[in-house]
Amino acid sequence: MSLPRPEALLVFADGTVFKGRLFGADAPQQGALGEAVFQTAMSGYQESLTDPSYRGQLVCFTYPSFGNYGVNENDFESSKVWLSGVVVRDLCEIPSNFLSQKTVDTFLKEQKISGITGVDTRAVVRKIREGGAQTAGIFKTEGASLPGLIKKVQLTPPMDGRNLVRDFDAKDANAFVAKYLEEQKIAASKLKPLAVLDFGIKYNILRELIHEGFNPHVFAGDTPLSVQSGFRVEDFAGFFFSNGPGDPAEVTHGIANIRELAQSGKPCLGICLGHQMLALAMGAKTYKLKFGHHGGNQPVKADYRKQVIITSQNHGFAVDEESLRSVASEETRFEKNANDMSAEGFRILDDTRKILSVQYHPEAAPGPRDASVVFKEFRALF
Repeated sequence: MSLPRPEALLVFADGTVFKGRLFGADAPQQGALGEAVFQTAMSGYQESLTDPSYRGQLVCFTYPSFGNYGVNENDFESSKVWLSGVVVRDLCEIPSNFLSQKTVDTFLKEQKISGITGVDTRAVVRKIREGGAQTAGIFKTEGASLPGLIKKVQLTPPMDGRNLVRDFDAKDANAFVAKYLEEQKIAASKLKPLAVLDFGIKYNILRELIHEGFNPHVFAGDTPLSVQSGFRVEDFAGFFFSNGPGDPAEVTHGIANIRELAQSGKPCLGICLGHQMLALAMGAKTYKLKFGHHGGNQPVKADYRKQVIITSQNHGFAVDEESLRSVASEETRFEKNANDMSAEGFRILDDTRKILSVQYHPEAAPGPRDASVVFKEFRALF
């Protein structure tokens, strides 16, 4: 019979405390600290755990059972877990799935990530919805001083003003592309060369690009292109700007890179953080959403599609549409979130520019497949 899990606390900066039990890695002495957000998807926790866009965040999963189909490497979106901690209602100890290789508990132990189970996640979500995304921490109860824990959380820097993409150097993404092409027996010479700026790219984005006939050559997004080996604008048919974590306005080299490439006249596609930075490169502004969009049920409407699509999203910042419209041309078309009317994308197709840009995740990992049309729309520009 296994021993009871250690008691743990989820502590918010304002002193709100939720009690539970620790799982995954043993909570470090300083606690597992980050910005608390909630994720509403009913499945796809493996993809969320390994999504680089969650870097620096404590993620509360709203679906009550967590880990019920285990973990398998085929569903990873990067080579590691990037989030800071996990908050769940009920941890499944015995997964049921013929593909499962290990439990979530074992996986998070290996990744040195702490989680807390037995929490009233409905109350956590209500707190975040009413008070906005805010810093929090997961701590072991034993020997803890609550005032001290609150102080640690209060000293944790907020997401605003943080550049969290500097470590993405494209090596992992390029290795994945090479392996995938080999496994699928796809000849790279038959694909269109596409330069991809890595701000925390997900594996399924690379798969989708390959399936649409592109050969992704990935470069570090926040390193000046002029100093990167193998990069020449004339060598590529088009450019892609990836998703990623943190405050888009702080990724200064990345914005400069995108500005240069968007002015080349070649087709460009930005997703999530890449979309926000593309808007910044055009002269628009971004802002912090109250609690962000994290889940697979966000409705988006575009006047040029004449339909509403249900999308997967994971972001805490958004483009200020008024500022975008002030710098856009008459040819610019826009997309909106049908829930809160926030900006969800734009496209400019004129004599000098072929730009598609979306806030949501068309690769749908996890999420509905409605938005996969974006990759086909991008391919049609070549």
